[in-house]
This record gives sequence, structure tokens and C-alpha cells, in this order.
Amino acid sequence: MGALPEHVLKAIREGGASADPALNQMTKALFATLIDPPGGVNEKLDIAYGDHARQKLDVYRVDDGKTGKTVVIYIPGGGFVGGDKRQDPIYFANVGRFFARHGFVGVCANYRLAPEFKWPAGPSDVQAAIRWVKANAASLGADAGKVVVFGHSAGAAHVASYLFDPDIRGGEEVLAGVLASGMYALRKGEIRANVAQYFGDDEATFDRRSALSHVKNFKVPVFVALSEFDPTYLATPAFEMARALTLRDNKSPPFVRLDGHNHFSSMCTFGTVDDSFSAPVLRFIKAVGG
Repeated sequence: MGALPEHVLKAIREGGASADPALNQMTKALFATLIDPPGGVNEKLDIAYGDHARQKLDVYRVDDGKTGKTVVIYIPGGGFVGGDKRQDPIYFANVGRFFARHGFVGVCANYRLAPEFKWPAGPSDVQAAIRWVKANAASLGADAGKVVVFGHSAGAAHVASYLFDPDIRGGEEVLAGVLASGMYALRKGEIRANVAQYFGDDEATFDRRSALSHVKNFKVPVFVALSEFDPTYLATPAFEMARALTLRDNKSPPFVRLDGHNHFSSMCTFGTVDDSFSAPVLRFIKAVGG
């Protein structure tokens, strides 16, 4: 973290623990000039993996002649009702380019949104995107058996559901998952309006629709992350996920608390001098065989 300019660190601290859209905009503006510029990465954008306009993905890779690469698929956040894999020329191409430059095939995928599309549309779309990647792995220079899925915020909730839901069973399809600052359990009194638009507000369904309810059924390796200034309702699920994985495995999972970061800045660090998040993620992917 020391490599970041002090004015960036100060602004993050002063912004506090929030997931407010204004903080999102401020944070991304702070990092815009710190991210490595484009170049040297082959980018194929808006490839359809389904019939809906939101079912598209971007592919980032370096044309170095190598094949059999691991694919890292990034699923962005947006509160279940918004968000985009390429909301501007910087985000989240910075994530796709980062993985491409480190020897992987980077993929960033969108998914359908609430309120039009409700649970389980998110994990179903994650699965459809992953299956598209597997089916087209050879043309991407990738190994269909080496796919890691990485989600942040609402994207992390979708990835967790994909990995652990007993009907979707995504944990049987991928090498591993990375979960950052997501909501993995539904509880009375904690359901915000945007969350209800996706998951619904019927308490009788909460246990079934909570990824945490199904963790013990799948042995897929999972890396868990949260930020120091995540709001409470997005911070506590990370500890609960780590607890569930610890009980499942009889050992603690790979876990990082990103000191000095807020809900949005964690993903802004990819492609910058701040490797407090990207370095442990790379180590995890390599450790699981990626």
C-alpha cells in the first residue's frame, strides 16, 4: 500500500465504509492515472455467450504463441441491478489486461440484471459464460480444464452461488473461485431494496438462496477477500464464508483483508503498483494448478 500516492490513501480513508455510487466514482477517478496503459494485449470485446444483450464477455490475451493457458473469468459488481464489465475504457479492462500480462487468458463477463431477471439468473449466467469459455478454449489458447472464476461484490455473490448451489454445481466445473466483498447469506433485516429485487423478500426462501448454506457440499478451493472499509453488510459475509470453508476443510482458507482499501478500490489496484490484492490472488491461482 505504501506505493500509492498519499492523496489516494487519504481520500480512501476519508471516504469511509460505504458502497455509495458517489464513492465508486470518486475512487475510480483516483486510480485512473495509476493503472498501466493499454498495449500489448489482444482484446476481443462483446462476444455473445447467450441470446440476451447482457450475456456478453470480453477476452484479453497476449499473442505469445503459448497454448494451454489458465483462464481467469472476472464477474463485476453492481448491486444486482447495475454494473458493467467495461463501464469505461479503464474499468474493468484493467483486470482482464492484468491477467493476460501475467500469462493467463483474462475474461470479463456481464450478466442479466434485476429487477427483470431474478435469482438464480446470476449464477446461471456465470455458468453459461464459463461453458462458452470451455467450449472455445482451444481458439483462445487456453486449457478447458483450467478455469478460475473471480467475483467482486454482487459478482462475488453470483460466483458463490455458482460454486455452491446444489442445482448449478459450478464447483465441479472449475479449478477454483475468488470471492471479494460479496453477500453470501440472506437474513431478515439485512435485505436492502436492490438485494430484494434480485433475491426476493420471502424469508422462507433465504436459506435455500444463500450460498453459505451449501458450502460444505463442494470441495472447490476458494480464496476470500474483503476491504478494510467495506460496509458492514459486505464485510461480515467474508468472515462467515471463511468460517464455513474452515469447517468444511478443517483448515483456514486463503484470506486477505485489504488494509486501507474501500469497497471499490480493491479492484482498481489491478494493473497498478499496489499488488496487495493481485499478488496473493496470483499465488492462489498458481497453487491450485493454474
